[in-house]
Amino acid sequence: TNQAILVGNAMIKNLKTTDTDELYVVMRNVLGKDEVFEVSAAYGTVDNFAHFVGVANGTYNRFLVDYIDVKQLHINANYDRKINNIISVMANVDYYNWDKEVYHKPNFKASLSAPVDLRGKIKVTPSLSYIGERATSVMSKLPTQIHVNLGFYYSYTQNISAYVQLNNLTDSKQDMWRDHREVGFNGLFGLNYSF
Repeated sequence: TNQAILVGNAMIKNLKTTDTDELYVVMRNVLGKDEVFEVSAAYGTVDNFAHFVGVANGTYNRFLVDYIDVKQLHINANYDRKINNIISVMANVDYYNWDKEVYHKPNFKASLSAPVDLRGKIKVTPSLSYIGERATSVMSKLPTQIHVNLGFYYSYTQNISAYVQLNNLTDSKQDMWRDHREVGFNGLFGLNYSF
């Protein structure tokens, strides 16, 4: 971001510190054995809020960090429940409202996962995530995105484990940023060893 653009004016890096002053309320409620609901609401001002503005010069695209001062409302909710020794459910919702248009940031995000624990050695974690619309300019928006992921985790011993993560199972290839598409179906695997 903020790289010098060869055609036209040079744009120099201009990094600033973001400061937030907010009033917030948090409530955590234990609904039952192994079931917790937590909600928070925060309202305040954000100085030097970083949002990203796309700049195209005909040859290539760049994104500039544009710092604006905004008033922000943020509401977050989390729900965790252990259904039994095998299955759990975890849900998270984030809602943002700004007094100005903010580019490339969603107003609404949500995720849901249901980890399955098979005898403490193998864990399978299916998950679903939702990212709301994001403005890229006054007249343009990026569409909502839904991702389905699946993770496999194996603990051989306390020191040795392995994992496989399969991401974007629906092979969605929408723009994450204007003119920058997300990676379709992809996988990740690894081994962990601790001394």
